[in-house]
Amino acid sequence: MLIRSLRSFLALHRYGTIVAAAEKVHLSQAAVSVQLKNMEDELGLPLFRRTKRSLEFTAAGSQMVPLAEKMVSLYEEMKALKGGCPIGGVLSLGVINSALSGVLPRLLKGMTEKNPCLEVKIIAGISGDLLAQVDRGTLDMAIVTQPPKRFPTNLSVHYLYSEPFALITPAGAGYADIGAALKSSMPYIAFDRSTWAGQLIDEFLLRRGVLTKPSMELNSLDAIAALVRQGLGISIVPLIHGAAWHQGPELNIVRLANFERPVSLITKTSNERDVLTAQLLSSFGEVDMAPAELPSALSP
Repeated sequence: MLIRSLRSFLALHRYGTIVAAAEKVHLSQAAVSVQLKNMEDELGLPLFRRTKRSLEFTAAGSQMVPLAEKMVSLYEEMKALKGGCPIGGVLSLGVINSALSGVLPRLLKGMTEKNPCLEVKIIAGISGDLLAQVDRGTLDMAIVTQPPKRFPTNLSVHYLYSEPFALITPAGAGYADIGAALKSSMPYIAFDRSTWAGQLIDEFLLRRGVLTKPSMELNSLDAIAALVRQGLGISIVPLIHGAAWHQGPELNIVRLANFERPVSLITKTSNERDVLTAQLLSSFGEVDMAPAELPSALSP
């Protein structure tokens, strides 16, 4: 099976139409259609359901996607040998949204400088979804927050660093403890409780007997910070390494004692990309992870 046929197959999966796939692989629509039909004939499998307007992936076609990605990636690694690159190919890396503006840019800078033949494909999302994609094989690995207690046995967790949680209030609004803050007249703005971070916050408050009725619930640190700056409420959020949203005089930010979330790299236990895993972990070790200076921890 030709690599260019696999590229067309993956382009169709990623972009949804023959027109978009053909544009991405720089071929005519007719050429892409022929490649896809030849794939089906060679494999003896129906990969698509054809309608008058589109191609839809069958169950077999969807199962082919991670296999095709691995084949293309291995081919790219073989090509990299010609240029003397230590690592080549494509790395599909899932990343939690909060890390996109934190440690990720510095991490990628160091990693790509060492491996110029490596192409990194970033997929942003929430931890639970990214973990499921690693489990299915549609992602090579993912950077996620606190894994659930029941973790798939075919996945490995590589601890990277921890991020503290903090109470954020409008400037000038100081509190002696977290209970007093949440029982004040200020509305509570919740971090999205469908996320692992939001669930950790709820568990933290429940253990302390603090019941909250959020006035709003968001999955954006920037948006929460903007609302708190305007005096519209208070919130508990993770402090992202490398992010700058908490800087400025309009916010009062105090760390919560003994409350952090681990951030980990998730891979398959039997991972054919162990060299990339080691390289990524090594790059993390070289990134400055010193936390920002903040006021002393607030008692629970």
